[in-house]
Amino acid sequence: MPERIFDGSKLRDRRVIARKSQTSVAEDIGVRTNQVSKWETNQATPPQERLPGIARAVDADLDELFPRLGPPDLIDLRCDAGMTRADTTEFTKTRSAMAVRSAEEGKRPLSEEHELALSKAYGVTLAELRAAQKRSFGYDVPVVAPLRVVPAPEDRLPDDRVIADRIAYVRDEVYGGDLPSDAEIASAGNRKSGRPLLTEDLVRALREGTQTQMSEEVLDALALALNLPPVYMHTSDPQIARLVVSAQVVRNRYTIRAARGGESGIPEAARAELADFISDTMAEILGPETGGTK
Repeated sequence: MPERIFDGSKLRDRRVIARKSQTSVAEDIGVRTNQVSKWETNQATPPQERLPGIARAVDADLDELFPRLGPPDLIDLRCDAGMTRADTTEFTKTRSAMAVRSAEEGKRPLSEEHELALSKAYGVTLAELRAAQKRSFGYDVPVVAPLRVVPAPEDRLPDDRVIADRIAYVRDEVYGGDLPSDAEIASAGNRKSGRPLLTEDLVRALREGTQTQMSEEVLDALALALNLPPVYMHTSDPQIARLVVSAQVVRNRYTIRAARGGESGIPEAARAELADFISDTMAEILGPETGGTK
């Protein structure tokens, strides 16, 4: 667990800058004044779940005041939300925090229901929570790139990094943190779109966020180069974007298994049932058609 680094003298300096007394800070976080004094003189260290409240009390950024050297695991996410294990039962709707404890200790993963509940409680995405859970089980998982909403063209800002964020999300979720080279992406996009729309320099600029706006044709080619439908680069709904990426991840896994002969034994009836299930599920997610061209 990469705990946040606590430095009492740094806390004291930040409190002085904020022009707050030890008493006012103590009142804000619900402890006695002498407890704050012990923290500032490094005679005691506050529990990790106290740190968010302490940072707010002295008007400081949590990451700046108490940095963490490494990506978070489940315990870190809970503590960053200012919650104890006992607090989680309010969200998991259970009598005890045993399920949370088992997941935090790398013994048994959370159920999907608890994953959804805790991701909301902790203020993180489901992908971020699942990545943290993998770390709790000992896996080395990179930080999940946040998937931002693509605003309408008239609402976009010059410094918008939405395209770069979408590329980074695909890199982490689909490619395991290692994208093809910029030249390879450009070549694949041009080949699949049938037009010379991408260059190595342009792909690099989009990936690094120095180029923030592009024509629809270029975004289409970029999506195709990453083996995704163009909607991924155009949708303003992050849930749809996540769905596209998740579908590609599953597709990749089954492609590998099929290449190894692992899926050859699926009965035709089972295939048909699975196809119907996926079709019905997608229809429920996307909703009824509203007319117009596809």
